[in-house]
Amino acid sequence: MKIERIKTFINLVDLESYSLTAEKFEISQPAVSMQIKSLEKYFETELIHKEKGQINLSPAGKIVYQEGKKILKRWGYLKQRVESKKNMKIKKLKIASSTIPSVYLLPEIISTLNKNIDDLKTEVSVGDSRAMINLLENSEVDLIIVGSKPQNNKFNAIELCSDHLSLIAPLNHALIEQEKVFLAELQNQNLLMREEGSGTRKATISAFEEAGLKTDDFNVISQLGSTEAVISAVESGLGISFISKIAAKKAAICRRVAEIKIADVEYERKFYLAYNKNRHDDYLINIFIESAKNIL
Repeated sequence: MKIERIKTFINLVDLESYSLTAEKFEISQPAVSMQIKSLEKYFETELIHKEKGQINLSPAGKIVYQEGKKILKRWGYLKQRVESKKNMKIKKLKIASSTIPSVYLLPEIISTLNKNIDDLKTEVSVGDSRAMINLLENSEVDLIIVGSKPQNNKFNAIELCSDHLSLIAPLNHALIEQEKVFLAELQNQNLLMREEGSGTRKATISAFEEAGLKTDDFNVISQLGSTEAVISAVESGLGISFISKIAAKKAAICRRVAEIKIADVEYERKFYLAYNKNRHDDYLINIFIESAKNIL
């Protein structure tokens, strides 16, 4: 089967040794050579040539190596899906997410997964970024989506998408009438912020610092535990607040709050998907990542 020959070829390139490749697959070195020659015959071109004992790839060999790795990955997914279907195993994916992704990103991703994987069960925990990272560190979940990049070197962290900060205010707020609003003008306003550990809070503080300001320069009257709590508080007239633009846009369309453009704030934040490195071959995690990338 060509798949096995591709696997041998890729391992030969990675190990840079016919003997180590033969040892890994428990075959003879001539058998390794025969598989490589068989591939070259199939593609009708040289894939590998040796110079001073080193294994070098031809231009065609580089293509076979790069695309072959993708084929093997997809082949692995295919085998796992067939096996899981044959064995009728219950498939469960535990996800932890900060607020914004849980409301605005996860539903579509999970919906796509459910269309592709029969009998998939998902369990979603929601909280601030720091708490969700702790869940992954304790192996209580399979993966997380958060607004702060995890610094744990045991994790693989992938950038999913970008978001921006948006200032929201009550619909009758005086700032709405101004053509331009600068950050310093907000210092005498009642400001609402997210709680400690929130990715939105960290992004807001970073935006302040870029403008040469700090949290103490503002009249912070309340700290709230979710984006929805912030929107509701602003809607009721309690104050103004910086939140995710993704969330602000929806709330503004529904005429709950008004979005205000701040002239000197161009802060961009990222949402990251992270999982333990020792799960890099996990079928459900990889199919989740693939679905997320296709959607976002």
